[in-house]
Amino acid sequence: MAPIDSSGNGCDRRTFLKTTGAMTAGVAVYPYLGCVPNRGLVGEAAAAAEAGWSVRPFRLNQVRLGEGLFREKQDRMLGYARNYGSATDVYAGPDRLLSIFRATAGLDTRGAQPVGSWESASGYLRGHYAGHFLSMLAQAYAGTGDPVYKQKLDYMVSALGECQAALAAAASQPTPRVTGRHGGALRLTGSPVGHMEHVRLPEGIVSGLRDFTIASWIRPSVNDPSELPHARPEPIALTNYAAVFNFGRPNPEYAEPPLSQMFLTVRASNERPVPRFAITTTGRAGEQALEGTTPLATDRWTHIAVTRSGNTGTLYVNGEPVATNPEMTLSPADLGFTSGNWLGRHQFPQRNISYLNGSLDEFQIYSRALTADEVRSLLDSAGGSAGGGDVAWYRFDEDGGPTAVDSSGNGRDATIIGPNDGARHPGFLSAYPETQFIRIEEFAPYGDNQGIWAPYYTLHKIMAGLLDAYVHAENEQALDIVAAIGDWVHTRVGPLPPEQLERMWDIYIAGEYGGVNESLAQLHSLRPEQRYLEAADRFVNMNVYGPALADEDRLDGRHANTHIPQFTGYLRAYEQGERGELYTATRNFWNMVVPHRIYSHGGMGVGEIFRARGVIAGLLFAERNHAETCCVYNMLKLSRNLFFHAADPKYMNYYELALFNQMVSSRRDRDSDVSPEVTYFVPVRPGQRRSYGNTGTCCGGTGLENHTKYQDSIYFRSVDDTTLYVNLYIASTLQWPEKGFAIRQETRYPEEGASRLIVNGSGPLEIKLRVPEWVRKGYTVAINGEVQTLEAVPGTYVTVSRRWQDGDRIDIDMPFSFRVERALDDPAMQSVYYGPTMLAVQEDPVGEDLETGFIHVSFYRYLKLDGDLAPAMRPTDRPMYFTTNGLTLAPFYVADPAPPMPDPADATMLGRQAPPTQPYHMYLRRREPTVVFGSIDSGVENTRGPDGLTLLDTIWDQAPFQGHSQFMAAVEQATQQWEARGVLTADQTAAVVDAARRAEADLRV
Repeated sequence: MAPIDSSGNGCDRRTFLKTTGAMTAGVAVYPYLGCVPNRGLVGEAAAAAEAGWSVRPFRLNQVRLGEGLFREKQDRMLGYARNYGSATDVYAGPDRLLSIFRATAGLDTRGAQPVGSWESASGYLRGHYAGHFLSMLAQAYAGTGDPVYKQKLDYMVSALGECQAALAAAASQPTPRVTGRHGGALRLTGSPVGHMEHVRLPEGIVSGLRDFTIASWIRPSVNDPSELPHARPEPIALTNYAAVFNFGRPNPEYAEPPLSQMFLTVRASNERPVPRFAITTTGRAGEQALEGTTPLATDRWTHIAVTRSGNTGTLYVNGEPVATNPEMTLSPADLGFTSGNWLGRHQFPQRNISYLNGSLDEFQIYSRALTADEVRSLLDSAGGSAGGGDVAWYRFDEDGGPTAVDSSGNGRDATIIGPNDGARHPGFLSAYPETQFIRIEEFAPYGDNQGIWAPYYTLHKIMAGLLDAYVHAENEQALDIVAAIGDWVHTRVGPLPPEQLERMWDIYIAGEYGGVNESLAQLHSLRPEQRYLEAADRFVNMNVYGPALADEDRLDGRHANTHIPQFTGYLRAYEQGERGELYTATRNFWNMVVPHRIYSHGGMGVGEIFRARGVIAGLLFAERNHAETCCVYNMLKLSRNLFFHAADPKYMNYYELALFNQMVSSRRDRDSDVSPEVTYFVPVRPGQRRSYGNTGTCCGGTGLENHTKYQDSIYFRSVDDTTLYVNLYIASTLQWPEKGFAIRQETRYPEEGASRLIVNGSGPLEIKLRVPEWVRKGYTVAINGEVQTLEAVPGTYVTVSRRWQDGDRIDIDMPFSFRVERALDDPAMQSVYYGPTMLAVQEDPVGEDLETGFIHVSFYRYLKLDGDLAPAMRPTDRPMYFTTNGLTLAPFYVADPAPPMPDPADATMLGRQAPPTQPYHMYLRRREPTVVFGSIDSGVENTRGPDGLTLLDTIWDQAPFQGHSQFMAAVEQATQQWEARGVLTADQTAAVVDAARRAEADLRV
């Protein structure tokens, strides 16, 4: 079948290639077209000011990368975006991503197989990767203007629109009936992969009953193992504790197990796989129960009945008594007024309700205990000799619809709750049924078949991808689709009470909602409907937000990637006019992470978890994996958005650290059209390796975006357009037509510490140039060859302002130097940098704990008065590679161009699928046993003080020194202080000072 373009017209490959060629010729004009179709340039500036920004970004299509490290990484991901699925069929890759959406919506999957890994036909997170893929395509189109990316993007958006429409159409249909034991029956598809249909009976329906009979036909079903994310457990275990009926009321203590209830379950447990009836007014400990003797047959009709006569309860299966309890003193009347009366489910609130997977027919409630003969007569006819339930009788013989008619004549009709009858908002769109969203409302935990993953996290990725399709590629349908999703979210979370939301969002992983609040706030900015902000306000995790607002650090043990995007969402909601405390909490949160939980490459977390504030070295051997890549993706977003408000250089200083080290190293240096070749973790444990691949995982998804938007933060502008911020030194060209400027940046950074800006255009403009935090050897700016007089403080910005002329050149010189950065909790654990780049030692592990696991290095004997480590480093014939202490230091951004990947169908998650790559040591242990200056050894032990710093540390931390006399003053001051504390003797002080004096020739630069 020929591929279909976004308009629905047939498009063969020849036509596609002709179109591609024709459109590519026009790419040069694209940067001038803009990419926010509903808002002009003045409107953008006004909106930025209204949001509280002092700085705003350029549109993604206004900046193009030039040749260099970042272009190389981006081109590899662009190749994946272009060729995934097929190098000749433009829609083959999108069809794979869409297959699970189409299957859920009941549409033709066109023979496409799902992506795999978490994006499988039964994966609980399925759909998220498609959202990331949309974002990648939108960014790729904005960044290159290549129409192939928009063609794929438009096709996916159109298909998702079809899925949304199909889901809405199916939901509008009446709830069907199926063939029952006597006439019709009601099919309940259950949980975790069904639609969670259940029946609500009128309140108080059994109140006042003493003796009673409840009888029904039931046909239990079991899930097909292929439908489940975890096929290993017996699927029949999912029917444990699934209720045929439950009458009672919720516990007044919210979300605690109910105290007063009467219920019948299909199976009691794996150990007792038999039907079980129980009644209690004091919770589980007070249950009076009846249990069957054999399991109920699956996919076969079984009649089951419970009677109470006096204090004797009896359980019947197929007309035969299988259990009797003569001490059943409790009756329905003892339950009080039953406000929750259900078929197919238990009471709520409580944890993880299991819904019944099976069919029900002839559900009857009698106001007396039927005799054994009367119970048996129900096997032969619907009403038996007793004539049908006199309290209520649900035959399910209707043609369809949400009402189960009461055939007793009492008018106690029941309501069927399910996905049909138009009862749920038609804007729903996902690659799985609405079940997961309902189950998080009922506190289903994370994992295994009984639990869920993170439904709102998945939804956020879909929403974000659609929003990117609109913002970056002007796809109007994408905005319509995401607006309908926003409407659905509002109807879903809007009615929920705060205590329910607080508990939902604090369930590990299951309650992870990504940045859905960010997408809702962004949606409001594009379509200002108050309900979108109201919905965003429902996504506040008070368990972390509250302490952050109070500036109380309670992040230890928290799942990092759950919370980072939440705060980006809070900030975006604040920007839409919401309460100012959202900004305060977000700013406080960022300060709790940076620098207190940041590793040398900019990442964070042990595995996926934040650990204690200020502990770095102590965590290096806690696990083999650290620093989930998703976390850095989200911290970069958060840092960027915070900068818009305060323009505080600290945000961009962190941005450079993480971008130039963990982020750029997270894309393998090898082309692939079957795998994104990105990391899940970037370990910090000494001797560990990076692993690449991650098709279908969360970090695989964010990886698609990371490397197609490198240009988004190179340049910013003030809200009033009077100032240009140059934040990052990356080869690139900025088009700024509304100011009449185009600015080209030429640089080999991070291989050299220099950059040139060439101005095309003329007029007044203030330009702020970031002075990197690592600068040690000066930062000079020359305009057209004339050096400017500037006070360049590392970690700030310098300003050059003039009326620019076409062809003006700004030359920035910031010579690289070597330096070490110490772990916060152990100054001896250090990482080596050259300029912005972390250098890692390429060696296998040397040990398995803090005592044995580090490579030792010594540097102080090499130092000159400038304090630079350069004399300890010997360049090699490879750029940015050095040797020292008999070791090779390599730039961390070089990301293992190792052997070919295996077939992605065989890949496992969490980055474990790649063949062996280079081991590395980010952290080294400084071992400086004696006080040495150049070749002069004082013979005095280089003792550590209470802060972990050695005597040599305290001396050399004052470098650079202007001359030997200044150096000697530092030595004398330090030794006197250590002697005064009793650490050094007078003789040792004298020996150190003498060695320093005799080393004058060695220390000359």
